[in-house]
Amino acid sequence: MPSPDKRYKKHKTIKTPGGKTVRRIVKKKTKKQTCAVCTSLIHGVPHGKRPFEVKKLSKTERRPENLLAPILCPKCRDVAYKDAVMLKNNLKTEADCDFRYIKYVKMILKKIE
Repeated sequence: MPSPDKRYKKHKTIKTPGGKTVRRIVKKKTKKQTCAVCTSLIHGVPHGKRPFEVKKLSKTERRPENLLAPILCPKCRDVAYKDAVMLKNNLKTEADCDFRYIKYVKMILKKIE
């Protein structure tokens, strides 16, 4: 079994200027954020950077300012907003809402009340 410092790390082989081949550890980078409902990409969230680089960004550069923006894509967020408004005005019941959006609709209702 490998020692703990060598587990779960990706390596790549690099040839140095001196002609030697050396194995280097590839450092992990942040992934692209995806929508929690439809798994489409979320724009406005940094990706491809190291975690310490993301921490150095300002709060507004790290994530969008809208409610549920770092979680849902714009299309799914619009559906959740509409369902929340209809629930608040008693035009719809929870049973009529799509079950994928119920959790986010409840989050929106807490914020607007």
